[in-house]
Amino acid sequence: MGLQEAMAAIAAKSRSQLTYTDVVDTYIYYIRLDFDPVGVKFCADEAEISKYKVNAKAKAKLTYCQHLAMARGGHKSIFMPASQLLCENAEPVFGFRELDQGKDTKRHMKYLRDEKLAWEAPLGKAKLPPGSCYGIYTAPLAMFDTSGVDPDVVSFMLLPYQAYQVLNDYMGATGRSSLTFNHTPNSAVCSGSVWAFNHNTANMTTMCAGSKTSGKTDMAMLNLFVPGTQIKDSAAQLLKRVTEMGGPSVLGKGGEPWPGMDVCKGCPLFKYEVV
Repeated sequence: MGLQEAMAAIAAKSRSQLTYTDVVDTYIYYIRLDFDPVGVKFCADEAEISKYKVNAKAKAKLTYCQHLAMARGGHKSIFMPASQLLCENAEPVFGFRELDQGKDTKRHMKYLRDEKLAWEAPLGKAKLPPGSCYGIYTAPLAMFDTSGVDPDVVSFMLLPYQAYQVLNDYMGATGRSSLTFNHTPNSAVCSGSVWAFNHNTANMTTMCAGSKTSGKTDMAMLNLFVPGTQIKDSAAQLLKRVTEMGGPSVLGKGGEPWPGMDVCKGCPLFKYEVV
C-alpha cells in the first residue's frame, strides 16, 4: 500500500477507530511536523507504572524538557520518578515539593527584577496537587498504542504556521471559536503542560530559558500542548477537513496542498485553469 492509500485508509476510520499511530501519521503527513508528538502521562497511581512501555532509562537526573526532547528526537520512552527530576522550578509544578518563598523568589528575580512579582510568579503557575504525582512517563505518542494507558497531554514542538493549522482544527473539533493561553516567565514547558491538563484545553507557549537550553527549543519554534482526551478528536477534524476540501491548507479558499497558495488576495498574476 502506498503512502496516499495508507492515509486514505486512516481518513476512512471513525474517530473511535483512530489509533495514536494514526494521529501521528496524520499530523506528520498533512502538517509536515519536524518532530513526532510526545505523549505525557502524570502518574497518579503507582500500580500503573508497570504498564508503561519503557525503552530507555536515564543514567542521571534530567529536566522535564530534556525528557520531551529525548522522546520527540530520539524515540526514547522513559519513566521519570520524582527523585530523578533535575529542574528545581519544575518540582513544585508537578507537586514534587512545596514552594519555598525565599528560594523560589530568588530563582525568579532574574526575570522580573521585583521581589513581589518574583514570588507571585511561582505562586501563579499551574501545579499538580502536592504528592499527587509519583512520576512522569514521556514517550513518542505512537507508543501509547501498546503502553496500556492514555496520555494526559500531547506535546508538540512546531513552527508558528504549523501551530496555526493544528489549533484551527482543535477549535473545530472542540466547538470553540477562540482560545486563551498561559504564559509564565519560566516553566513554559512544565507549567505549560500542567495548565493544559488542569484546564482541559490546548495551551501554546514560547520557549523559556530552560526550554531554550535543556529542551532545545529552536528560536523559531513554539511549544503546543493538547489534552490527551482531545487529541484524537483534533486529528479526526483535520482528516474530515482534508477529505471535504481536498488538502490541509487554510490559505486562500483552503483545501490546497501544504502549505497552500501563499499569494496576495486577488493577485492578477495568479490566474489559471486546471487542465
